[in-house]
Amino acid sequence: MKKIIQPKLNFGTELLADLHVHSNFSDGIYPPEKLLAMAEDAGLVAISLTDHDSIGGCKKALSVVHNYKIDFITGIEFSCYEKEREIHILGYNIDIGNKMLNEYIAQFYKTRLKRAELIVQKLNKHGVALNLEDIIERAGDAPVVRPHIAAALIDKGYVKSWKQAFTEYLAEGSKAFFPKAHFSVSASIELIKKAGGIAVLAHPTRSLTHATVMDIIKKGIDGIEVTHPMHDTKTEAYYRELCTQYNLIATGGSDYHGCRDYDDTNFGRFAVPYSVVEQIREKLSVNK
Repeated sequence: MKKIIQPKLNFGTELLADLHVHSNFSDGIYPPEKLLAMAEDAGLVAISLTDHDSIGGCKKALSVVHNYKIDFITGIEFSCYEKEREIHILGYNIDIGNKMLNEYIAQFYKTRLKRAELIVQKLNKHGVALNLEDIIERAGDAPVVRPHIAAALIDKGYVKSWKQAFTEYLAEGSKAFFPKAHFSVSASIELIKKAGGIAVLAHPTRSLTHATVMDIIKKGIDGIEVTHPMHDTKTEAYYRELCTQYNLIATGGSDYHGCRDYDDTNFGRFAVPYSVVEQIREKLSVNK
């Protein structure tokens, strides 16, 4: 198993939370209980598992969180695709027993599987001898996503890195790219709110135009992920100002997966004050 390199934290007495973490129930490599232990060791007081289109990690975390001194917030990261653009929406404090949410996740699992099948077919046409069964086995309980295919490409020696796998085969415009099924931002926001949660625009960076961000705000978003490894100081300041202007919650986290060179140094370092967790819960109590 890969050795964890914990960052040396020095935040004084400030209580911190990482609200963007992925487990092996999507494209992360560690199980929920490992991530809870890591968060505790890093000095965090709260984390949220935000697996891609999956709540399996949250279910597992809720069953074991009593063993850790960590406040756990249920979460999910929806992969929206509209107007040939991918936009991610985070859902926090969702009811993981919600019927509509679970029906969507079950359907999305099938959609992901079909997409993976079509990508594998394209790979095969380019002389890459991968089969869908191996990738499904690698994914385990998680929905099949492109990082699972990237890992298979690395294992088989077709590429040397995750970045090369995407550049040559899996990213938009590459040899084996196949677009995601349409799922609108509005639909994801509605689903999150019907599941009792709040909706947050994930890591917008500078890739989204101001007009696009404003459109998402008008659709009823509750917050924006301001603190993120991809955000420089200016980007963070820009989105924090938008949150202030439109009364949105400024969230953040490390977007930890455990499978990238920079992940372990980001974990625990890209965090937000615990007061953000309190803001999330306060907003939900007001909306009831």
